Amino acid sequence: MNLKNLIVDDDEISLMLSEMIVEGDSFFQKPQKFLDGTYALEFLREDYSQDKTYAIILDINMPFMNGWEFLENIEHFVSSDNTYVFMLSSSSDKADIQKSDKFKLVKGYFTKPLQKEHLEQIQELISK
Repeated sequence: MNLKNLIVDDDEISLMLSEMIVEGDSFFQKPQKFLDGTYALEFLREDYSQDKTYAIILDINMPFMNGWEFLENIEHFVSSDNTYVFMLSSSSDKADIQKSDKFKLVKGYFTKPLQKEHLEQIQELISK
């Protein structure tokens, strides 16, 4: 499987911790890291291919392009057949969880920090 991992989070410590967890799991390749949705969107526009599978771990609250805006932009050119988005947020607000359910690309919602159990869920969904 040609799996691309993207982690999008404006919190540098959270980003570093998520990267360490992902790199410690043999299923995942070295992740592409982004401090804002704008840069992640730019990368995905250039890199997106139907021949690849994308696992995107996405923070909600970011200063320039938040997670919701990122989702609204990518849903126009990516497919839910090969793109799996997992929200990772410090928010456990039910309104955020319910909002994430409205996006077909979103396959899970996790509260920070990213944990090994979250990666197991991601792996299980992608491997189906």
